[in-house]
Amino acid sequence: MAKTKWIIGPSTLTIYPKRNLRIIGIIFFVLFAAFIFFLSRSMQGYSTGFTFGYYGFLLLIPLMLIFAAETKVIFDGSSRILYKRIAFLPIGSIPFDDIASVEPYEILGSSFNYKLFRKSNRHGRGLQVSAGYSKASDANLIAFQQEVLPKIDELVFAYAPASPKQTIYDFKFFREEGGVYLLRDNKIGSFIFGLIFIGATVAILFSPDFFSGEGSFQKVLITYFPALIGLALLFAATSNVRFDKNQRKVIRSTFKGRFNKEYPFDDLIRFQVIRKTTNFIYSGTEVRAEIFLPAKNKTITLNLKSFIGTKKIEHFLDEANTILGRI
Repeated sequence: MAKTKWIIGPSTLTIYPKRNLRIIGIIFFVLFAAFIFFLSRSMQGYSTGFTFGYYGFLLLIPLMLIFAAETKVIFDGSSRILYKRIAFLPIGSIPFDDIASVEPYEILGSSFNYKLFRKSNRHGRGLQVSAGYSKASDANLIAFQQEVLPKIDELVFAYAPASPKQTIYDFKFFREEGGVYLLRDNKIGSFIFGLIFIGATVAILFSPDFFSGEGSFQKVLITYFPALIGLALLFAATSNVRFDKNQRKVIRSTFKGRFNKEYPFDDLIRFQVIRKTTNFIYSGTEVRAEIFLPAKNKTITLNLKSFIGTKKIEHFLDEANTILGRI
């Protein structure tokens, strides 16, 4: 199956990230045409206008796939503008100065493609600039990495003005007290729902005739499962994360400090930004800290904060890196 296609010029780069849709569209066109052929034999009683309209609608689906296969991303070094087109139709542009990076982006946990991210929305959906790959050894992927990525660096980033990160003094996501920065997180909802679920189990226990017609396993499951969910929510609601600059440690506390886990600043490798989807629908973005545990010789991730939008994530990361002394 065709993968990413590209054309490299002296001051331009044109990428066709969806050329694989051409083959898919042609296959669907043949299948739909065959279906229409057999269907035409059983639609003798309909008017010619209705018949051709129905056939045209069926064939429109594969034709749209073939048309989408002509999506192209054009890096114009002369104007320092990226243009996106579908065939001959312009559908958008991005100034080079608003491009933050081009990075691999995971798809459904089993494959990935390369996406371009804007400075104005560094952790948003991004713009697809390659086809999807499932193996790092894919020949087309290796060629893309060796030919396309260096050309993007040359056109976009080689002459881009340097913009060093600025130290943050006005913290919006942390509350500071004596060198200890508490991560702000509204957990009232988790606390209330936790109590509701636990209350449901208590109510069932005080109603012995409730679910009397169910089997013992079903009754135990229905009785105690809400309590387990409630305890998990209370656990989350009573947890907090602090960045202690005095001890140079990240501290996760649970149940108002009764259980603490401490991680030195030097063991925090990086921050992960995870975009989550549920049934292909965006459901939020999580920021996690990737931490190395020398004693166990393994790496863990610590959930820090969830965002519904993405435009505030970069400021949150700048605040955290300021506390860590990395900015």
